[in-house]
Amino acid sequence: MSELADVSGAEADAVCRARSALMRVGTAHMYKHGEIMLLAGATDTHVLLLLNGFAKVTTTDDLGATVLVDIRAGGDVVGETAAFDSEPRSATVTAAQQVYVRRISQDEWLRWMVRYQAAGLAVSRSLAHRSRTAVRRRTQFARGPVITRLCRAVLDLTGQYGTPTPEGMSVRPGLTHAEWGELIGARERRVQHVLQELSAAQVVSYGRCRLTVHSVSALREFAADK
Repeated sequence: MSELADVSGAEADAVCRARSALMRVGTAHMYKHGEIMLLAGATDTHVLLLLNGFAKVTTTDDLGATVLVDIRAGGDVVGETAAFDSEPRSATVTAAQQVYVRRISQDEWLRWMVRYQAAGLAVSRSLAHRSRTAVRRRTQFARGPVITRLCRAVLDLTGQYGTPTPEGMSVRPGLTHAEWGELIGARERRVQHVLQELSAAQVVSYGRCRLTVHSVSALREFAADK
């Protein structure tokens, strides 16, 4: 689990035990592509451990529009905030493809956190990292021309989830033009025009829910402050 990966030294054995223990609690479940896994405003308190695949985290802005705020992948945990404070869900999580999970009750999750202190520390680090990432994205994805913001977002997801292919780095999960727009605060049509420009420069190629980066260095140049 990614929340438990950033450890070293004496913590390693404890984290391995914690990881194994978490895999034994809860129940197995599968979500189909497009199925809502967690719903904003809901009062349930269970946690989902993603075993594979990708999920999209969305909220709504002041005008009621959907905004894509994060991507979660196999190994990540979602829903833990509600398990900690029992408050309504703050975001909606939707399966970006078929996703298998362990559904873990609030009681099981809290008992696991208490029993495995190293795991609890790792989860706390993960929450802090997510908070800082959200602040960084709000700054980087909201400043500058659309092409600059889009290139920053593509670089960000490439660094997290890019997969090497013979053609370049495949950016996963596949986002629609509208979802790229949600991520950077731009209109879908403008995102499409920018992708056409980047494709003409042979920086990326794209299709329906598909984006491949051919030159990371060129993408960084477009993403730089001018």
